[in-house]
Amino acid sequence: MTRQAFQDIWIPLQGRFYRIAFFILENEADARDAVQDLYLKLWNLRDHLELIRNPQSYGSLMIRNLCIDRIRKRLPSDTLKEEMAVKGPPDEDLALREQLENVRKAMDALPESQRKLLSMRVIEGLDYPEIEKRTGLSGLNIRVQVSLARKRLKQLL
Repeated sequence: MTRQAFQDIWIPLQGRFYRIAFFILENEADARDAVQDLYLKLWNLRDHLELIRNPQSYGSLMIRNLCIDRIRKRLPSDTLKEEMAVKGPPDEDLALREQLENVRKAMDALPESQRKLLSMRVIEGLDYPEIEKRTGLSGLNIRVQVSLARKRLKQLL
């Protein structure tokens, strides 16, 4: 794919990708970084992009996955937390333990339903339709509860 074709097809979709990233990450700087990462990946794949039939869907899926990866890096799994704690120097180990304890306390302060939905969405990486199937709740209700849980966590942390 030529530079001009890339600009004609992919650059106009930038606003859409940013809105998706901002919706998921709820942070302007993180959303901009995610979109930048997306365009770097797309540029590196430019020789194969001509095969993509629907750039909007393809890019939307990629930005969603990049955002999920960013969230997972922010809230590592218990196994990863333990590995990180073991490998760090003692003073970093203590700071990490304190930070993890604060996150655990904040998670415990959430209502059970919000904690469960946030865990399914962020830690397990499930998409909203899968959470709907598991819980029987509507997609809108799930989105609202996850958003409220994120906001509450930010307040507590």
